[in-house]
Amino acid sequence: MLETLKVTLDANTNLTPEVKENLMELINIFATNEAFKGVNLNNLNERLKTLNIKRESKFLVRMPARYNAFTNEILLNEEMFKNSDAKHWLMHTLLGVITGKDNRYGFTTTDNKMIALCEGYTEILTNYLVGDVDNNYFTDEIIMTNLISKVIGEDTLFEAYFNNDSEKVLKAMIDAEGK
Repeated sequence: MLETLKVTLDANTNLTPEVKENLMELINIFATNEAFKGVNLNNLNERLKTLNIKRESKFLVRMPARYNAFTNEILLNEEMFKNSDAKHWLMHTLLGVITGKDNRYGFTTTDNKMIALCEGYTEILTNYLVGDVDNNYFTDEIIMTNLISKVIGEDTLFEAYFNNDSEKVLKAMIDAEGK
């Protein structure tokens, strides 16, 4: 699958060769990690065909980078991105690309009611894959996500995140309330 992803990424005319190389390095980190061996990467392959990276206003993107699943764009706050750990932020956004579906990613709902939980979980995975950063924008979300994972189980969050299944998380929370 890695070779297929590389061919798809190479065919994307929206990205520079340097960006393609950096993304492929991160894809390799993800795809070769034993913890993620069962994750289906067909969606990533489809999204890589049209993925774009765009500079955005610092008033619209208040962190170094953010993934917009609806437009399939990685949005950069260029000023903040230059002074950040680019590998960390690109991995964070790449997880959005891997799980992107329609106008959402991970287990966010269409009305973004689970965005804090999703961002916390995305950041936990990012930290696991490429390490933590000094200036973490998601400290509260990470704490909340860790607490929720203790209640409903890490496996539930993992499965829901990579299958875009917010209902699984909500059902697990309701079930845990009755215990």
